[in-house]
Amino acid sequence: MSLIRAMKSDWIKTKKTPFRYTVILVPILFPLLILAYISNYKIDYTFQIKVYSIYFETVGISLPMIAAILTGTNIMGEESAGEFRRLITSPISRTTIYLSKLLMLILITIIDMFVAIGILLVGMKFIYHGVNIQYEMFLEGTLLVSIGALFLYGLYLIISMNFGIGPTIAIGAGGTLWGALLQTGMGDSIWKFVPWAWSGRLGALPCLVLTDLAKFKNLEAIQGYDDVMKNVYVTEMYSGVPIALISFIVITVLGVLWFKRWEGRKVY
Repeated sequence: MSLIRAMKSDWIKTKKTPFRYTVILVPILFPLLILAYISNYKIDYTFQIKVYSIYFETVGISLPMIAAILTGTNIMGEESAGEFRRLITSPISRTTIYLSKLLMLILITIIDMFVAIGILLVGMKFIYHGVNIQYEMFLEGTLLVSIGALFLYGLYLIISMNFGIGPTIAIGAGGTLWGALLQTGMGDSIWKFVPWAWSGRLGALPCLVLTDLAKFKNLEAIQGYDDVMKNVYVTEMYSGVPIALISFIVITVLGVLWFKRWEGRKVY
């Protein structure tokens, strides 16, 4: 219960801050922009595949940078409020303080992700009639993208507390660029070892099993193409997801151990 109360307290602290406005407005405005963008798409068997691709390519590539901004701005608020004295001198255990901040950031991200995909799916259903929508694939993609970002939140939180928002955003920007390059064929063999590529790569997996993918790629003549894609989907899923989850557990444990000994930045 103390962890939940601490998370509620951390959320209340964000009132009237850029952090609060960002997490409320972005998940509403982004899917609306996507719905406007896809208005030029032809309503046929290719529509679902095109929408899935453009949406999750954008989210998968941008989420590592968004995570850096959210983490950096949240910790900047703590810094400006009292140079971390409230964190260091709080009677609450250091473990609870650290986990409350980490879990609040993750929970907000997951909620925002599902709000955004919900708006997109509702828009596709009621604005673009006659479209075959595999809702479960879009929801699965959202979950996978979120899983891919877990490790980065743990990493960014340590960096933000120790060095500030500048280095956090700089690392986020560099990592995002690297992750974007690995969404192409050059990342096929190494993406599992680059955290900034996880969201994009994992989020793209459900697209491999969408209906009419072979027809979309003009590969219907290849016998067993759908089975090959399903095998790729399963193989990548069962190797990428465990790596992301185990890495998150490791960075969380290391973060808790580090925070227990942390006495604030040297500048303070």
